[in-house]
Amino acid sequence: MAGYFHFFNVRKISYVIEPHINGEQVRVPAASVLHVIDPVEAGQLRGFSRYAPVLVKLFILDQYDDAELDRKKVAAMFAGFVRRPASDDMDREGAASEDLLPLEPGQLQILEDGEDITFSAPSDVGGNYEAFQYRTLLQVAAGLGLPYANLTSDMLKANYSNTRAALLEFRRRVEAFQHSVLVYQLCRPVWLRWMDAAVLYGALVLPDYEKNRVVMLSCAWLPPRWDWIDPQKDIRAEIMALDAGLKSRSQAISERGYDAVAVDAEIAADKKREQELGILSVQG
Repeated sequence: MAGYFHFFNVRKISYVIEPHINGEQVRVPAASVLHVIDPVEAGQLRGFSRYAPVLVKLFILDQYDDAELDRKKVAAMFAGFVRRPASDDMDREGAASEDLLPLEPGQLQILEDGEDITFSAPSDVGGNYEAFQYRTLLQVAAGLGLPYANLTSDMLKANYSNTRAALLEFRRRVEAFQHSVLVYQLCRPVWLRWMDAAVLYGALVLPDYEKNRVVMLSCAWLPPRWDWIDPQKDIRAEIMALDAGLKSRSQAISERGYDAVAVDAEIAADKKREQELGILSVQG
């Protein structure tokens, strides 16, 4: 968020210039602005773009693509070359001005005696183009911390094993970013400010909020669940972990992005409604 604002100090008080839609600029205390960064070293005060390590690679790749495209366009402009025999008494300027028949499908060219046509055979891109593209994009994906298939949507070299391994490692990095950066630097400050404003405004009536503020502000952060790579195998593995006592139902439900208390309440309500409607007896 800090990238969209300008920081400066006025009488030892930090302010932020917040641009409005109509172009008007309003001073906002810097304490009211969230600067969400993913620090890579101790004492880091400002974040940097995740594209910083790969900007040079992307620039070179863009130049290479443009150069290849220009080369193909120039090569396509030359269909063929007419060779005329050298002659001292030949009007070269007049011969050069003679019009040839246009190149069309099935078209034959009428040549003078001694003239010959050599068709253009420009060199193709060759096998190095795809290899260079793949290696460069692979380095970009590694610099961004993204799986190659997710970055390029190229699934030709992907299979179940390497895709699963790449996604698992990618998910670990995303989960670490969610819980270590977003929750602490964005979600919690917004939640604290929202709760305080709701109580002060009277939208929420919480007795002894000032005394028990820490307890009332406690909450569990559940990010959206990941889709299964192989639903059947993953669910079986999770059931085996539950049966072996390696994890609890609450943990399993939380990993799917839901609250265990809410899920149990929904299951109980569904069963009660089924009994009242006689659905279970009909199925039996």
